[in-house]
Amino acid sequence: MLLLLWCIAKKTSRQLVQCALYVCVASELEQQTIKTETDASAKTTLDSQVSATTTPTGPEMPDRKHMCCICGRRFRTAAMLVVHMRIHTGERPYACEVPGCDKRFAQASGLQYHTRTHSDATPYICSDCGRQFRHPGLLSAHLAVHSGIRRFCCDECGAAFIMLSHLRRHQRVHSAEQPFACSQCPVRFKFSWGLRRHERAMHLGEKPFVCSVCDKAFAEIGNLRTHVRTHTGERPFVCCACNQRFTQSSSLKTHMRLHRLGNNTSAESPSPSEPVSYVNTAPVLTNLLCTESSESFS
Repeated sequence: MLLLLWCIAKKTSRQLVQCALYVCVASELEQQTIKTETDASAKTTLDSQVSATTTPTGPEMPDRKHMCCICGRRFRTAAMLVVHMRIHTGERPYACEVPGCDKRFAQASGLQYHTRTHSDATPYICSDCGRQFRHPGLLSAHLAVHSGIRRFCCDECGAAFIMLSHLRRHQRVHSAEQPFACSQCPVRFKFSWGLRRHERAMHLGEKPFVCSVCDKAFAEIGNLRTHVRTHTGERPFVCCACNQRFTQSSSLKTHMRLHRLGNNTSAESPSPSEPVSYVNTAPVLTNLLCTESSESFS
């Protein structure tokens, strides 16, 4: 332990720190082995008092006799302790063998999971919809979609989500967190899709969304959907006062301002306590406004 502290204090190389840690582990294991042999009779008495169906949760944890000399965490086997020590040493002995990939991992299971990203193997299949996954953890998370149970609730607005990752993503709406930064300008975004949209439109000039009718290209899929309505004639946004229809929500909002303007300039102005009604606008004024707006937004 003193050797390890000396290495850290002198800011020695990473290899020397790792060697010091392993010396510390070896010394700890040797001391624990001697203590176990010396106190064999006491251990037998203690084991007889512990129920076979109960997992010790107290600070002693007699079934976890291998303790980390850095953080004090205890483990049942020496092998588990050795794997844990890699957190402190930074050692990652398991390297990906795929050419061009320099990923390394502390455990063999991590390498096994990573290797599937280089192949199309998806052995874990959902029995409800047939969707396939590379890892059992991804399948378990997907099954929550079919159950419909929304266990994760937002403390701010009460919105509920099926997956914890969806809740964490939603919570950025209520915070000032903007983890996604543009590499070419100081603009930041709350969500990755916002960053991708910004990079395509402002820096890359990419327009991946192409109209199948006239081949006009757009940077955002929302703009493509609005454009397609010029071919189909669809006007999904309806005025609740005069039933005038529009292709864009922004056009409807502008149109509604005309109704509010008509109400404010009418002879009988509503009292401040009464809400302004779009439906009670004078028919002649309404027809005039709708005619003007139709010519403006058609």
